[in-house]
Amino acid sequence: MPIDGMKVIDGDGHVMEPPDLWSSRMDATKWGDWIPRTDPSDGKRYVGGEVRNGGADALRRASELSGIPVGRIADNVRKVEASLGRQGGWDPHVRLQDMDRAGIDASVLYPSEAMFFGPADPIEALHNPRFVRDCHRAYNEWLADFCSADGDRLFGIGLVPLQDIGMAVAEADRAVDLGLHGVVVRPSAYVGELPLSHSVYDPFWSACQELGVPVAFHAGVHVDTPGACRKFGLVVDDPDITVVNNTVSALYGGSGFGQAIGNAADMIVTVGRLIMGGVCERFPALRLIFLGSGGGWMPTILERMDEQVEEFPLEGEHLSMAPSDYFRRQCYVSFEAEEWNLAAAARWLGADRILWASDYPHPEYSDDVVQTLLAALDPLEEPERLQVLCHNAVEAYGLPIPAAV
Repeated sequence: MPIDGMKVIDGDGHVMEPPDLWSSRMDATKWGDWIPRTDPSDGKRYVGGEVRNGGADALRRASELSGIPVGRIADNVRKVEASLGRQGGWDPHVRLQDMDRAGIDASVLYPSEAMFFGPADPIEALHNPRFVRDCHRAYNEWLADFCSADGDRLFGIGLVPLQDIGMAVAEADRAVDLGLHGVVVRPSAYVGELPLSHSVYDPFWSACQELGVPVAFHAGVHVDTPGACRKFGLVVDDPDITVVNNTVSALYGGSGFGQAIGNAADMIVTVGRLIMGGVCERFPALRLIFLGSGGGWMPTILERMDEQVEEFPLEGEHLSMAPSDYFRRQCYVSFEAEEWNLAAAARWLGADRILWASDYPHPEYSDDVVQTLLAALDPLEEPERLQVLCHNAVEAYGLPIPAAV
């Protein structure tokens, strides 16, 4: 739905994986009860033979850990599930109708539950990279099928098992063959606790640079990677995501604390590792996208990086540019439409570095997201608004569509 001749492209939407995604696509003779599934008898979701999302049992456990009555926790869960239950999360035809209603011409699609298959997960099966790879393969195939409902409007980003670099390289190549437009990992170490600037990851960065697809870093609240939620004990350490998201006490936050603090902390460290750690220097054509943690902090962090490299020259010994120049050359950051400093940040970073996120169908999504975005962009000049609304997503993801009609 063009607005003043512009296409509106959502740079960070989500799908909701249907209950039979993995059971219908993975080899039961190979993985058996490990295959992710939903038990129709009790509604519980299982991964690796263990409860991943545990219904009434999880509510009781969250209540015991937090001291909050079960009824209040259940109300919170129902509110979240009402949003996540939008049919457009798993039905592409309904998704297209919802996009029409909101005024969104095209959407770039990221996972929801499938994003949480990290190497430090309390579920033992997820320590097996071959199992994770096969879970990712099934998801990537399903996502490609989802997007095939309208290849001019739906664009998927594939998952890769970065805990095994060789497998990640192979799956990135396979994802591109499936028609996906990039790959996504969490902003965290994957190979043990080796940081993303370590040379062990270089074959992966090199492969994505050669493929010409971006690597997206999407934050999320769980303890399945050695990120902020686990390292700082921001949330309770539990395999059941319902317990993690709803145990709120003096010691632990839930999904709100994890997203407000953990997501930003993970992304700030990741930006530092990739830029100050030399990844952008070594791979100058690699496109990097930072999602799911807001964007208003980015100018301040980059400004501090520039200042510290100038004040302490050893920090820039292996860099040929200021940190902010690497960002402006090859990086993008996503904003939610209601972020108050979106326009100011765009002026400092460069309007060509900004994406926007609907976050559909997560609780942050609203049907008036495009109107909210247009209001946030109003202080910018028209060419800058065009960049944020559409051109940047085309460039960042290499989308095969014209940015404007």
